[in-house]
Amino acid sequence: MVIVGGGIGGTALACGLAGSGLEVVLLEKVAQYHDIVRGEWLSPWGMQEARRLGVEDALAAGGAWEIREWVQWDETTDPDEAGSVDLTGLLPEIGGPQTFPHHQVCEQMAFQAADSGIEVILGASRVEIGRGDRRQVHYTGADGARHTIDAGFVVGATGRSNIVGRQLGLKMDLTVHHRGAGLLVDGLDEWPSDTQAMGTEGDVMFMVFPQGYGTARLYLNYDPAHTRRYCGPDAVTEFLESFRLRCLADRGDYIADHASPVGELTVWPSMSGVPLGDFVWDGVALIGDEAGSCDTVLGTGLSSALRDARHVRDVLLGPDWSVDAFSEYVRERGARMDRLHHGAHIYHELFVEFGEYAVARRRRARRLMSENDAYQVTGLLNMIAPELVPDFGFSEFFTERLLLETR
Repeated sequence: MVIVGGGIGGTALACGLAGSGLEVVLLEKVAQYHDIVRGEWLSPWGMQEARRLGVEDALAAGGAWEIREWVQWDETTDPDEAGSVDLTGLLPEIGGPQTFPHHQVCEQMAFQAADSGIEVILGASRVEIGRGDRRQVHYTGADGARHTIDAGFVVGATGRSNIVGRQLGLKMDLTVHHRGAGLLVDGLDEWPSDTQAMGTEGDVMFMVFPQGYGTARLYLNYDPAHTRRYCGPDAVTEFLESFRLRCLADRGDYIADHASPVGELTVWPSMSGVPLGDFVWDGVALIGDEAGSCDTVLGTGLSSALRDARHVRDVLLGPDWSVDAFSEYVRERGARMDRLHHGAHIYHELFVEFGEYAVARRRRARRLMSENDAYQVTGLLNMIAPELVPDFGFSEFFTERLLLETR
């Protein structure tokens, strides 16, 4: 069996299959894991999946850090009156969400898989999937030579690169609502280490996710028309200066003055991808973003990838690897992604749009949510599994009521 892609989903699946007696090879294109700015926020329901896959210790070894509080700053609210949310109570046996350096956790899970008998091959590029009853996987190794593996089954876990899916003819319906930029920094020793922050002001929606010991991942989301924003020789300075915001307690001066870049500043179009076809075939299954992705602003990508890995792990531990054996995975993933896309739509309509109209809409939305907690129901998607969120939050009536009443 071959897993193509050594990100969070691929390495977690490899760990979940360790000790099963199956011969598993994990192919990862990078020769050494490094920071390339990927998802680094794992919800409590994602932590449940990590526990089921047996990778909780690898997360901790890779630097996972519990977030216990969420401060909701915004230009519609006085900084001294910004609300905060306790993130530890919805799944008490898990606690709050976890943030971590993505590349370090991938590395730790790859180590765990290798120590458990999985063959982990780094620096594997130009992967090609053969056709036929018994799949062959061809790749170029770090030595520059071509190699071939006879695989009884192939799992595609290459994220939005969609390397396996594209070769099997899978196309994605891609939608871009906004652009994002991310940077890992240190020097924020006085920022509360267990407190994440989000908010919108002017033409940016900002996020601050502490990772312990003064480090934090900073994100900015902005209008997709600004394709050259945060590019060029002064990009890092421009990015940090964008955190000088009136809605923050100190007008954002602390972040702008003290944050020191640790990694590269990366920008990207924040896309959602809906698969236009199957993501399970005879001898092949896709997991994570390769099977379809949600807008990154919702922050559920890693949790969803771990759920996928657990589903596929459970099938592969059984005797039946037919397409029909994955029917529950296909059904559950479809229902889950419908809910996540719905929640992301509401979230970016309210918090990642800009201008006077958007400000007025956010102000009205905050009023509605303060008057009736039911209006906050889709916000639970960040914290508990989508199937546990009350059904009314996904009805047309609820969506029209919320969005129309805030327009």
